Amino acid sequence: MLLAAIAAVVFLEVQGALALQATTTTTTTDIPRWCGKPYESGSPNTNPGGQFTYPSPSPNLLLYVQVSPRHSIYVSSEQTATFIVDAALSYYHGDAYYNSTQVLGSSTTQPFSDLYFDIRVESTDQVLVTNNVTINSTDNLFNFDIGNLLTPQFDAYDIVLYGASSDGNQTFTATTQLFYLPDKSTGSVTKIDNLNGNLLYKNNATNDTFVPFFAFGFYTSYGGYLETSLENVQAYYNLGYSAIHPIPTFSDNLTTILDYMDELNLMFQYDMRGTYTNLTSVVEQVNAIKDYSSLLAWYTADEPDENQDALNATTLAYETITQIDKYHPIGLVLNCQNYYFEEYSAGADYLMEDAYPIGINATWSKWGTPCNTTYGDCGCDNCVGELQDVSNRIDDIAKYQKYLGQWSKPIWAVPQSFDGEGYWSRNPTVDETWVMNQLALNHGAKSIMLWTFPTLGDLAAANSQQSKVLTKSPVLEFITGGQPTPISIAGFELLDISYWIVGQQAMVSVVNLDYVDTSSAVEIALPFTASSIVSSPWGNTSWELSGNALNAQSLNALVTSLVVLDL
Repeated sequence: MLLAAIAAVVFLEVQGALALQATTTTTTTDIPRWCGKPYESGSPNTNPGGQFTYPSPSPNLLLYVQVSPRHSIYVSSEQTATFIVDAALSYYHGDAYYNSTQVLGSSTTQPFSDLYFDIRVESTDQVLVTNNVTINSTDNLFNFDIGNLLTPQFDAYDIVLYGASSDGNQTFTATTQLFYLPDKSTGSVTKIDNLNGNLLYKNNATNDTFVPFFAFGFYTSYGGYLETSLENVQAYYNLGYSAIHPIPTFSDNLTTILDYMDELNLMFQYDMRGTYTNLTSVVEQVNAIKDYSSLLAWYTADEPDENQDALNATTLAYETITQIDKYHPIGLVLNCQNYYFEEYSAGADYLMEDAYPIGINATWSKWGTPCNTTYGDCGCDNCVGELQDVSNRIDDIAKYQKYLGQWSKPIWAVPQSFDGEGYWSRNPTVDETWVMNQLALNHGAKSIMLWTFPTLGDLAAANSQQSKVLTKSPVLEFITGGQPTPISIAGFELLDISYWIVGQQAMVSVVNLDYVDTSSAVEIALPFTASSIVSSPWGNTSWELSGNALNAQSLNALVTSLVVLDL
């Protein structure tokens, strides 16, 4: 009956006190727009606005002190928690910094090299951590005994860091919120690792222990596929995908489908597209879904920037969900390259991008108009129709967050696995899909959810192969346990290379973006010392370690490789 209520609410018009009331982003509503841009032939070419405004640099270096809980939430079954402290020098964010401190008891000075700090509960002044960090360092970790120092509650603890130079003449503060929740007795709990950006979840299938998780799967048709048979759910699961995103509209048998996902432990992202602005509907849906053990995360807005939803729409939905459920993060996907990023991204814990570059005409649209930064719709906003559009979009989102001075939200990729609609003349090839997926990893994507399933048989099989590698050891430990660092090679501009270091091992990821075989030898000079190659969990390229370099005699077009090394 509860799921039937959801299905009914989905079709309700927005109404009542909880219905969304907000100003839309455009004032001219009679002209069809995409990402704010007019796109039909005959429409005026006007600047849509909403472009990201970069801050002006300070003439002097600033000290930007930040503090964040390592995990987005902690629960009462956890006894230890961790804060991350950054003390970065920046020209864009922070407070005045002078590289000089007074030596105590002396008239001489010394460099301001260490920041001394306390981390306290703001309301009680209770000290949780006392320590120091090196100036211009980041990702400093400090554990504390959360189980003995704090009481679980549903409201956040407001946290403040008080920092100072050794002489006390320069002071700095930073604030954050810490969630220490009563443990959840039913369903799942999902948290974000704010250090590495990955997810951790726990449920009955993990013996109620948090495990790192990499979501790899598809947005999947509900009405045309999942709804029709549990055998389809099983077939999807058998392909080795770790997660699924059912696409609404949902029907009365949603309970049956989700119950079966619970049995399989097939983690799902619950989609509220089309209804997320109706906050009455959001409340109904969250209450009905929040206790499934296979619930991974909430998904509110599907391309709100493309649709020019109200600027505060995603935030209102976010606030509504978190009043009911703080045990699962909230995501959304942005379609535009540069359109009111700050406003739309505010309503999410993680951000997804869906640049679809394969088979597009990036300069002339099906509407008979050119495409540029202020006009036209070519299916991939401000794209050039190359594989690099995927990594460029991820880099853009990371850059926007950096310039906003935010603690970075994880970025998920939504690679293309479809064609049609008058924009995309063809599907990706198998090699192209592998390249887009691994390219996303190289640039920091923390999950991959492709659009859309069912897809072509060879693409389903190709992504199945890659999922079985990326979501399992040893690769899983690298992509959830660290962040990628890029490597560039002079003369090989179409090689995209990154590496991760976790413990005493490194993983190198190589993506060849060239559509032509490389017949000359390739040498990758490693910025770390490796002793031996342990394995090549992905790809058929033959790599050798010589000195401090990885060597291959040649590279095939669009080849992808993963190499694990001992340090």
